[in-house]
Amino acid sequence: MTILAAAAAVLAACSPQVFTMNIDMRQPSASGINVAGKTLSVAWLDDLSGQDTAFSPALAEGFSQALEKDYFGGEKAIALYRMEKDFGGDYAARDTLVNYALASGDDLVFLFEAPAFGPLKYSQRSPVVGVSRDSSQVLTVTVPYSLNLYVYDTMGKDTVRVFRGQTEFQHKTFCSPDERDEDVGWRIWKDLEGDGTRAGVKAAQQFLSTWKAERYSFIYYDAPEAWSTAAQAAYEYRWHDAIKVWMTLLDTKNLEKRSCAAYNIATACYLMGDYDLAIKWLDRSDKDQPLSLSAGLRKRILARKEIR
Repeated sequence: MTILAAAAAVLAACSPQVFTMNIDMRQPSASGINVAGKTLSVAWLDDLSGQDTAFSPALAEGFSQALEKDYFGGEKAIALYRMEKDFGGDYAARDTLVNYALASGDDLVFLFEAPAFGPLKYSQRSPVVGVSRDSSQVLTVTVPYSLNLYVYDTMGKDTVRVFRGQTEFQHKTFCSPDERDEDVGWRIWKDLEGDGTRAGVKAAQQFLSTWKAERYSFIYYDAPEAWSTAAQAAYEYRWHDAIKVWMTLLDTKNLEKRSCAAYNIATACYLMGDYDLAIKWLDRSDKDQPLSLSAGLRKRILARKEIR
């Protein structure tokens, strides 16, 4: 190797290098509401009619379970509340939902209005063989209903979002040939838990995460080995492990290397959802030596803070 070639190899080893990763990033839900990183509670209104004793609580439970599965790994994290309906109250009013949010202490609150059920519709009965006369027929009851959902985000715009829907579900029940359709229909109200749960899961769909693949860059050097160790941890999405190694690389008088390590830490903090800490580390990186990648990362962090 010539002296010139050797010098070039040394310079390459001392120069920062970049590797990029395609990472699926959580985006705001289809509703436009950003749910991630917030504490939640769900309430349902009891109209005290005594008719709907199973559907509404199951609706709130199914809705909560769908959100918990998406945002909390299936762990129980959402408080459920039953509230008696105030027929003179305005549940789309800001003050009503603010009071609910203050009482619950949560960042984002959902309130289901008591469903407005329409007239039941009855299908032709189907026979069942090999059972007692009391259960020898199956009647399908179609239950139409309309529903209002009020949403207030204490960390968003100071307004109540109202989501309205109108649909129906079918409930099958065993009955006797001697029972009138209306008598069977009245009996189903205490047996709508499964239907309510399914309705809640369906209502939650517009609030679940959407995802988008984005490219992120990390910086490393050929030496010392800690740079490669941290890069491997980042490649495997082990952000805490990567940060620990990058922290050890801050103990240097080389401003460029110190800036690169701080930039990597800022990126990892951003990917973990800690945007305030990400900004602090990016500020530290820029103070040592501004990098060409810094402006793009800062723009991403500020955009996330805006929609949080």
